[in-house]
Amino acid sequence: MAKTLLIVSGGIEAADAAKRAKEMGYYVVVSDRDTEAPGFAFADSCLIADVYGADETAAAAERFSRKIRRIDGAICVAADAPMTVAAISKKLGLGGLSFQSARLASDKLAMKQRFQDSGVPVPWFSQISTPQALARIAIERGRDLVIKPVDSRGSRGVQRVAQVKDLDKAFFLARSHSPTDRVMVEQYLSGPQVSTESIVVDCKCYTPGFSDRNYEYLERYAPFFIENGGDLPSSLPPDIQAKVKDVVARAAAALGIVNGTVKGDIVVHDGEPYVIELAARLSGGFFCTREIPLNTGVDFIGAAIKVALGDPVLPEELEPKEFTPVIQRYAFPKPGKVVSVTGAENARKIPGVAELVVTARPGDVIPPAGDKRPSAAMVLATGASRDAAIAAANDALAQLRIEIA
Repeated sequence: MAKTLLIVSGGIEAADAAKRAKEMGYYVVVSDRDTEAPGFAFADSCLIADVYGADETAAAAERFSRKIRRIDGAICVAADAPMTVAAISKKLGLGGLSFQSARLASDKLAMKQRFQDSGVPVPWFSQISTPQALARIAIERGRDLVIKPVDSRGSRGVQRVAQVKDLDKAFFLARSHSPTDRVMVEQYLSGPQVSTESIVVDCKCYTPGFSDRNYEYLERYAPFFIENGGDLPSSLPPDIQAKVKDVVARAAAALGIVNGTVKGDIVVHDGEPYVIELAARLSGGFFCTREIPLNTGVDFIGAAIKVALGDPVLPEELEPKEFTPVIQRYAFPKPGKVVSVTGAENARKIPGVAELVVTARPGDVIPPAGDKRPSAAMVLATGASRDAAIAAANDALAQLRIEIA
């Protein structure tokens, strides 16, 4: 009987993972509380459970595994829910992510402390409990700091202190996104930032996903960090890329990850890489499901699925076979209610456009830019060169007409 994979979250990226798992011959179970989740369309069975409710999802998985079909592995796609995967693994006796690793990956303060204790380079950091503490550190160290919730998801509540006008407001916004009401600051380090996507197999870390993060709108959306996609392959020199991959491997080991996936956010400051964060999950934004295969020819999601199920993955499966330029960009319309979205078909016909995903629908409300990316569409484009791929991506977005009331 084919092995059974549980995919935690049913978003559009998870749909890609479910589709790939079925192509590989596995039985697929998708869990999400949204009964209209896109991932359910590719599932053999569905569980209605909150992605971020670890106990709820683990209990639902246990009932399914006991009464219907044994679950052999669990994976989290484009949802920052390592504690949920760890709870499932413990409940079902699977060899997946441990609670200790999941806890460290979910707590930015504990993560940074573990990295520091393990000799993994990180920016200076400190927990703060009051706005007065933030003001004191800003005086002592200068305002080139980043304030963030200790245990939120993604960029929610993250702000650059040098560009906020009201420190009290910045503190309370960050705290509002922390389930445990904890806030931290860290030094802002200038330099190129990269996203990495790695698979750990028997303690050896492979990093076929390596993208230069695009922050062209950093000033426009200040003090928030609104990323506008990324560029592959990286323009960093090979020796710097090797340093980044080494630091990612050391960080994964510090979290105790023996087999699994890790998503890295790294900044290269004065020629040296520093870990901003390391997530014990697959990234969103189609990085692992679409960008990496387009760029390298590596079936990253397929390899991640096999690791989750305890099936062997050979090193050559994770070695890049090519380095095709791939550019990801987003459409950022003005805030307001979406009246109509047109031009998508013309955009898809532009040479070099590999994917165009329109997320905005008539009736949706685009919020003002803040600590969450207010995008309406995403394009992936390839080309013979980086410039050609960028031109294709920009041309595609120019074809879109998003009418806002």
